[in-house]
Amino acid sequence: MFPPSLKRIDGWGGKVNEVRTCEAWRQLHDIASKEGLVAIRHDNDEILREVHQAVKLLLFGGVSGMVSCPLAMTDGAATTLSNLLQSKGDSLDEQQLLRSTFSHLTTRNPSKFWTSGQWMTERRGGSDVTMATETRAVESHDDHVSPGKSIRLFGNKFYTSAIDCQTALTLARYNEDLALFLVHLPKEYDGSIEVEKLKNKLGTRQLPTAELTLNGIPATLLARRGIANIIPMLHITRLYNSIMAASYLRHITTLAVSFAETRRAFGGPIRELPLHRATLAKLECVTRGVTLQSVDMAMLLSNKETKHQLSSVIRTLSAVVKIHTALVAVRNIRDGLECFGGAGYMEDTGLPGIFRDACVLPVWEGTTDVLSAETARALGKEQALGETLTYIRELSRGSRNLGGYLATKTSNNTSFKSLEGVVDVYLDDLHTMATEGHDKPGRDRTVAECIGAAHTAACLINFARISNDSSDKAVANVWTHLFLPRIRAAPKKDIDDILQDQ
Repeated sequence: MFPPSLKRIDGWGGKVNEVRTCEAWRQLHDIASKEGLVAIRHDNDEILREVHQAVKLLLFGGVSGMVSCPLAMTDGAATTLSNLLQSKGDSLDEQQLLRSTFSHLTTRNPSKFWTSGQWMTERRGGSDVTMATETRAVESHDDHVSPGKSIRLFGNKFYTSAIDCQTALTLARYNEDLALFLVHLPKEYDGSIEVEKLKNKLGTRQLPTAELTLNGIPATLLARRGIANIIPMLHITRLYNSIMAASYLRHITTLAVSFAETRRAFGGPIRELPLHRATLAKLECVTRGVTLQSVDMAMLLSNKETKHQLSSVIRTLSAVVKIHTALVAVRNIRDGLECFGGAGYMEDTGLPGIFRDACVLPVWEGTTDVLSAETARALGKEQALGETLTYIRELSRGSRNLGGYLATKTSNNTSFKSLEGVVDVYLDDLHTMATEGHDKPGRDRTVAECIGAAHTAACLINFARISNDSSDKAVANVWTHLFLPRIRAAPKKDIDDILQDQ
């Protein structure tokens, strides 16, 4: 796909500020709408709709040219609006506006389908939005502003993805509150919003990402407590991030296996070379692990039976799964490029673009350090650490299935006892590090990454117990014995000494 372009002036000298995208980008939006990639989650009549959606996104994401990014924000916005519609008792005009917007975000009709932006990042950063947000919301007395849009926004949004959207959720200062607003983008340039520049990025170059200046764009106040009301949206966008990681891994693994079957060296197909077979097996193993981890998260978010009971687990795993899947994807996609030799380094094969696009995964929706600190805060509340580790233990032992569902019967299969034992010991060591490693500044990151690895092991063991397939058992065995990282972190004194001259 070709990257977007910004047209500032038309042929007659008039200002248009138009972002142009390629035809393939627009057609993929139409396909996503027809396939209901957002709509499925909001179809209340469908059983296991989140699993259905996750599977479709796994098939779509890795070859979507990052169209999954605007879909993630659209699904997050639709979830936020749905929650607000159930709780708000505001004016009829505002209710109609929210319902109309929700309908556009969840339609299967491409001609009516809208995507939503998520405008949170400003010049001072995007992680600590409480401190960084400087955009102001000012009450408007303009008679031309439609009902439900009596506020205008002024400020700079430094990094906004998918700027070809029709609507967006954004934070702004409103009196003493950091509030959440709904914005509908003007169909024609009216000066209320300026696209200052398109971002030149390492990857995702086909995705139109821009810096915006808001010059009084009309907005609808959704909630004065903005942070609290975007948390459900963050759960959704982080889930999409995890599914994208799994989808990219599946894509590179499938290509690598296919290449290995046709590429010949040393007297035969390279797939027959023992060392290369081990590399392909590793790629397959991590792909299955990240996939099951993402599916478990999708099911947890949808399990009404245990959503309240496992709320602290969901809060913790929302960040942990995003951290772990993103890091595993980037590390192993890079290894996947090696499977193609020099062709993996050549731009005209399209392979380097897979790696570049995947590099956004550890950054978007919170970097590893930011989410590790969030994980530490979540684990510090009440019994969250114990409940999270218990959930992973129960998955491993088979007393719970993916999604937190209680197992209806306990398997008598004893072949997984050794793997369960490895996970149990690992979780005990994790608990010790989480509760006693206060003198180690890197502890929070270690704990988050290791919880992610343990959660993956438990998902693989759980699935292998159900499928009773030899391949699934082998994947669970390899991950549990080889892919659980050591639980360690550098002491504070060593870190201070290393950085003393910096």
